[in-house]
Amino acid sequence: MFLTKDDLKLAYGVDLEIGAVYVDRPVPSQNLYWKGRTIYTPGAPGYIFMPIFADILFRCGAEKKLILSNDFISINEKILHSAALLEHQQISWQEHAKQLNENLSLYVKDSSLFEALSKYLGQSTPHKISGSSLGTNFPSLNRADTYLYSLACIDSPMFDQARAISGWYALMTYFLILDDLADIKDDLIKGEDNVLIDVGMNASGIEKVNAMIDDSMAVMLSINPVMANRIDHKKTVISLEEIIRSITA
Repeated sequence: MFLTKDDLKLAYGVDLEIGAVYVDRPVPSQNLYWKGRTIYTPGAPGYIFMPIFADILFRCGAEKKLILSNDFISINEKILHSAALLEHQQISWQEHAKQLNENLSLYVKDSSLFEALSKYLGQSTPHKISGSSLGTNFPSLNRADTYLYSLACIDSPMFDQARAISGWYALMTYFLILDDLADIKDDLIKGEDNVLIDVGMNASGIEKVNAMIDDSMAVMLSINPVMANRIDHKKTVISLEEIIRSITA
């Protein structure tokens, strides 16, 4: 599905200039993440999260000129190419993290965050480290966190890094839960990461997932109310009980 800058504005609250850059950007050549794609931002969560998160960075004080620069977007494309290598099982998680650690070190502006990310992402699986703002309590929801390396490359005096990290987890927890709900049957068969497996496919697990969605909505309400409304609406139209019943019956 082709998205316009107006679609991104109306459906997700994305700034029109940010939306236009992502909609109009050409597909990067030799990038596995875009293999087979003819447009840069198709209407799938794995692509639309990029302009939404760029908008979050802008709302958190990052300079628009910086986050829309070719250099900054290219950093994110490098991260996603490596993520695609991981998805296609060409590299391991640790190789993915090490590859990015080495390739992005030249772009780092915040060495403290970069070191914290290197420690967190350098684990065999990305488990939350006590006292750190990085990671959730469920490794399956941390599987996209190498994208946070781009935050260490931001040099904006008004940038609220902590708020941006909270926005990341609010956004990605929501998107990854939706992805896992759609893929639960295949993930059970293949032994892939899935938050429903992490929390347990029972009443307690449903309660935990609903609480995470509520938390995402609350955080997003303070950053991007349009996105918060979208999360709220989605929660009313999905039934975790029915999904789990269809699998366990």
